[in-house]
Amino acid sequence: MQNTGHNHMKLFKSIIQPLVFLSAAFFILIACEEDPKSIYDPDVVGNLDPIITTVVPDSNFSSGNIAFAGIGVVIISGENFSATRDYNNVFFDGIPGTILSATTTSLRVQVPTVIGDSVQVRVAVRGAFYFGDYSSPFEIISAVREVGGFIDSDPYISTVSSDNAGNIFVNGDKNIYIVQPDSVKALYNSTLLTGIGKMKMGPAGNNYFIISSAISRITPPDVSEGLWFKALPEALLDFDFNVTGSIFLAGVSGLIFPFDVDTKTFTVDSTYYGMNVRTMRVFDGDLYVVGDVLDTLGAIVQKGIWSSEIVGDELIGMELVADLGDIDTDGSLTITSMAISASGSLFLGNMNDPPLIVYENGQFAPFVEPILSSPIGALSWGSGDYLYIVRQARGDVTQRVLELDMGQAGAVYYGRD
Repeated sequence: MQNTGHNHMKLFKSIIQPLVFLSAAFFILIACEEDPKSIYDPDVVGNLDPIITTVVPDSNFSSGNIAFAGIGVVIISGENFSATRDYNNVFFDGIPGTILSATTTSLRVQVPTVIGDSVQVRVAVRGAFYFGDYSSPFEIISAVREVGGFIDSDPYISTVSSDNAGNIFVNGDKNIYIVQPDSVKALYNSTLLTGIGKMKMGPAGNNYFIISSAISRITPPDVSEGLWFKALPEALLDFDFNVTGSIFLAGVSGLIFPFDVDTKTFTVDSTYYGMNVRTMRVFDGDLYVVGDVLDTLGAIVQKGIWSSEIVGDELIGMELVADLGDIDTDGSLTITSMAISASGSLFLGNMNDPPLIVYENGQFAPFVEPILSSPIGALSWGSGDYLYIVRQARGDVTQRVLELDMGQAGAVYYGRD
């Protein structure tokens, strides 16, 4: 017996399905024959297009009319900007800068990490149809560069010193390397000692350094005499030259040893006894000391910066300059070194983040953090505007010697002639 209902249904499907497809195609063809309605409204009037007349570096962030990549700030003058900061956008070769403040005629903008001698500067303003383009190429340079050609496979670097001629000196095992301006490292002289701690330039081109409980020095290579080694009562942590030509040495107990270079004799000063001295620096008649105050069990109870008046080779008083607890929010702050600008700003190298800290006007702040990496092992301000930095290796961070353009001179250093 035939299943006629089933056959009729198959016949119906074979007829109706092609009709459905033809109907859909017909409607699509009809729809495609009509132009879509344009969203363009010819009657809309945009805001006036921005106009850039000048782009100049903010002198508070650089010197010599220079803009530094990542940290520099420029002032853009012109017309038709928005007084609402977020309504403006500024691009440097297509990379957005950070707008710090805005008026209708001026924008202060932090420069992104872009480097070049012909960077295109453009301003876009909400409601304006076109960019404002600066007619002149703008130069942006890096504030920091690697110097000397040091690499991770070189011996461990812990310290750096500098002279008045623009040369820097870097340790590596038993060797001291010299890096002349715009050159790679070359062997300067050697010592029989390993484990050099801090090193600083002294008179007559002699590099003084501490190692364990002793102070020693390396002379220029053409000087046959002058090498010596002097042990002190305890391990040494840091030192600096006094205006008298003597050296203040900081011991592990916090004792300060004023040391006469000529006679190789020392006295003992207990002003900072019981403190773990991290670093120290002579400035404007005072000794500045960064250290940790310890309790009887050796636990840190305070991290800070102190100063003492220097009278001859004696220390008078002990005044707290700043409490490092203001910036040490997680207890990881580990200061290794200090440099001071001619104006009295204190710069601290840190083993952790932020790598470089500035203390000025009673406040701590990270300094050029976007372009530096920790750990910072040593600082030495050259005779000009450059701060030389030993960045040590840790994890993905590589061992390097860096030259940072500070845009300002360092304080008088009494170890250089």
